[in-house]
Amino acid sequence: MIEEEVFSDHNPLVYMRLYELNPDGFLVAEKDGTIVGFVVGILVSENTGRVLSLAIANEYRRSGVATQLVNKILKIFAEGGVESVRLEVRKSNTGAQHFYQGLGFMVNGSAPQYYSDGEDATIMVKVLGKGVDTDGSGRIYSDAAISCRKRTQHRPAKL
Repeated sequence: MIEEEVFSDHNPLVYMRLYELNPDGFLVAEKDGTIVGFVVGILVSENTGRVLSLAIANEYRRSGVATQLVNKILKIFAEGGVESVRLEVRKSNTGAQHFYQGLGFMVNGSAPQYYSDGEDATIMVKVLGKGVDTDGSGRIYSDAAISCRKRTQHRPAKL
């Protein structure tokens, strides 16, 4: 499973529950019927979204899959009227921080001892409406198809 590959302290039941509660905000990238990445986004208030998790299988990193997934979740948020999106990333994960900065996220503080091992998180925020890929034409990995499990509404459900 991708989350086992990417995260040291994963709980597959958490992802199952997130999908059950929030199918609009759970996007997957597939190649030949195999999931190669996913992103989970939720609505935390009327105008604020949050990216809870982004994971890409090791062999598909740096291929554009992550960019495509984040652009898709930002598009869903923007279409639903969300004004800003927040996420947390390990302070030591400078690669992820640079990735998100390249997509328009800015450092907006830190959360001490955020992770179970005591590491701090860097909080990053993106204000939507500026630089959002609203037409879904972001950098695309040609061999991966993004599928979105949606309900009738266009914004992720509030948890």
